[in-house]
Amino acid sequence: MDLFKFLWTGVKEQQMLFGLLTGFALFPIYTAYADLPFWNDVAMRIMLLGMAAMGLNLILGYGGMVSFGHAAFVGIGAYCAGISQFYGLNNGWAHLGLSLGVCGILGLVISFLALRTSGIYFIMITLAFAQMLFFLFVSLEQYGGDDGMSINRADFMLFDLYNPLRLYYLIWSALLIISVILLFIVHSRFGVVLRAINNNESRVEALGLSPLRYKVTGYIISAMICGVAGTLFASWQEYVSPDIMHWSRSGELMIIIILGGLATLAGPLLGAVVFFILEELLPELLNLVAPSYAENWMIIFGPIMIFVVLFARGGLMGWVSRLAARRMSDHGVGQ
Repeated sequence: MDLFKFLWTGVKEQQMLFGLLTGFALFPIYTAYADLPFWNDVAMRIMLLGMAAMGLNLILGYGGMVSFGHAAFVGIGAYCAGISQFYGLNNGWAHLGLSLGVCGILGLVISFLALRTSGIYFIMITLAFAQMLFFLFVSLEQYGGDDGMSINRADFMLFDLYNPLRLYYLIWSALLIISVILLFIVHSRFGVVLRAINNNESRVEALGLSPLRYKVTGYIISAMICGVAGTLFASWQEYVSPDIMHWSRSGELMIIIILGGLATLAGPLLGAVVFFILEELLPELLNLVAPSYAENWMIIFGPIMIFVVLFARGGLMGWVSRLAARRMSDHGVGQ
């Protein structure tokens, strides 16, 4: 029964992931029919930050590594596009390749140093590196400094990104590819060992495996995924600034993951959907009730997060899984 429930829950999680991806693929049809093009921009933002959250979730949810600096890799990916354009390179594929390389190298260096510690020390080291990178780009006046820099949308050859739908489906395609890659990683031997390290690192080491090697590899993959999200974010926003890599952005990614569900494939994407729906609707709700507090929508969002942590263990995906398991039990499935 337990094995069946485990396998069945995994299948349902994958169904949720691909259901969300299908929903994003069909969403522009709805916005065109309803004449709501603004929501395509919201959906692109959700996909981009959901993509970054999925990258962070690989080490946070599956590996148990609490990194408070992953927004730095999103920023590095964005600046790979911005600085390349500053020197006349507008090829989007080159931007992605540069982002993967730079984020991979930085991920290797940071993880190799940070992962020699654990707990609060690991958190502080990742935060320190992120703040170092933040203030580095603030000081680079040549690239706009604190004000940032405006850029053009990259040239992806056959994809004219000034056509909103082509940009939308380029971002969707990247999200689909990353989702499939993470699906294979999580269910591979590597993913099993990464989860085992999270549960009991000493036992994994006793089996003759090197936890540091697996954790560093996971961190590098996570950093590269965030870099891809950042590169596409730069083309979507047509603007790059150090604000994208501030530590509070890393906190936002962690909120999205916790809201959706740690150590789940669909959780970060579901969390991003709910987070940005609340971000759009709560200010409007407050504007009706208390207009002077409309910008302080976190006043309501905070208690919602507390409710999720206390009463929906495992986030929204945990709640969905328990609801599905209860329905399965009521119908006598697997008995």
